[in-house]
Amino acid sequence: MYGLLDPNEMMKSHTFLRFATMGLLAILVSPKLQAEGQTKDSLLYEVNTRTVLGTGNWAPFLTAANAYDRHSITANNLSVWGILKKPLRQKPFVDYGFGAEVDLNLSPDEQRLFPGELYAEAKVWRFALTAGMKRAVYGNQDPLLSSGGILWSTNARPMPRLSIESMGYIPVPLTTKLIEVKGGLIHGWFSDETVTANTLLHYKYAGIRLGGRWPVRVNYTLHHAVQWAGDSPVYGSLPFTWANYKRVLLGRSGDSNSPDTEKFNTLGNHIISKNLGLELSFPSVIMEMYWQNIYEDRPVHYMYKTYNWEDGLFGFTLRFPHQKALSRFVAEFVSTTDQSGPWHDLDGVIYGGQDGYYTNGVYPNGWTYYGMTLGNPWLTSPRYNANYEQGEVGLKNNRIRLYHVAGQGTIKGVSYKAELAYSENYGITWGPIVRKDQFSWLLDTAMPCPFLPNTDMTAGFAGDLGRQYGNNLAIMAGLRWHGALTW
Repeated sequence: MYGLLDPNEMMKSHTFLRFATMGLLAILVSPKLQAEGQTKDSLLYEVNTRTVLGTGNWAPFLTAANAYDRHSITANNLSVWGILKKPLRQKPFVDYGFGAEVDLNLSPDEQRLFPGELYAEAKVWRFALTAGMKRAVYGNQDPLLSSGGILWSTNARPMPRLSIESMGYIPVPLTTKLIEVKGGLIHGWFSDETVTANTLLHYKYAGIRLGGRWPVRVNYTLHHAVQWAGDSPVYGSLPFTWANYKRVLLGRSGDSNSPDTEKFNTLGNHIISKNLGLELSFPSVIMEMYWQNIYEDRPVHYMYKTYNWEDGLFGFTLRFPHQKALSRFVAEFVSTTDQSGPWHDLDGVIYGGQDGYYTNGVYPNGWTYYGMTLGNPWLTSPRYNANYEQGEVGLKNNRIRLYHVAGQGTIKGVSYKAELAYSENYGITWGPIVRKDQFSWLLDTAMPCPFLPNTDMTAGFAGDLGRQYGNNLAIMAGLRWHGALTW
């Protein structure tokens, strides 16, 4: 299916990013940044292997979803990856960090070699500047067991970017920490170049949390993502200019040289998500409830006035700090079937429906990266398309209902993660409604290897049953060797 990719080709990115990364690395190694150290630095390293062996046309869906594209979606595959990372420390006022990961996938149908991460970063007070490809979790969904954020999940590999972000929430002065804020501004490059080449990413978010150390806290965050610029075989050059960047930043229409759809709407492929959460803390359990909506129409001021308020991610997390057998439990419901109604326009009236989540006429690959959905992975990644290699790079299933539960814990020294998911799949927005139901499950375990130091053994099984991904069944086994150097 996919040939072994040239590592030099996989590493290419915008020239400015390469120079920026080199410049940042030069700054990071300067003595000034290291003089503030208050705790020991750590260099973390890992070498991992995992094999998936089974029956079916695909590897079970949950063995590859939300894994940053680290694993192959083909049946009977082997994954090998190595990690080297120096994390940022919380206490020093100034610090530096870096990370690298190399991923290898082998199967009868696919061979891939690519960087899973490659970045450098610097910290000043509670803000971090990052250059390169670094994994990130955006959204208030559970960071470990969620089915995936509605706008940004952990399903696709990280893209090259420059970003400045707060390191979590920052207390507002004179509020005794009752009011906290966070935010970030990101500029990235879609380096996969499927159809519209040299596409750029604009992503920003701003959030607030109320409650401080109270047992009840409320959080609200607005996320805004834009796919823009590039070279289209249909629309020609979509240039990067500061005037266009301002239009993207503020969500304004394009100029007279823009494609017709971007003259009347906004310049670029805009996706917005409002996140609302409630946190309840008790001595024996911590509960977090969250709601993420999605819309591709112009912003509205109130959630209940959003045309497609039925769509989005609805979930809750239970954390049990004093329980080992079940330390974390997540339940979620995802719906994307409304899409602002069945009509975009009717009898001369614009209704703004048929949103077509994660799809766009100017950017045929849509809200994906290297064929993997950037948002919730249950809106099926194009790599599952039968003719993906022949140019069928858009989503073919973006109307779904998903019921998802997951849990993790440790029983007699064996840690585990278990997931169950049932999805109703209704195809693409503009296509005929053909319902395909799917049931997927996974149980993954890990335990220390008794005869190898610093090594864990992993084992599990997973499967699918239904019409969307077919009937697949597989066992998993692997090893993880890890350690840390401190100074």
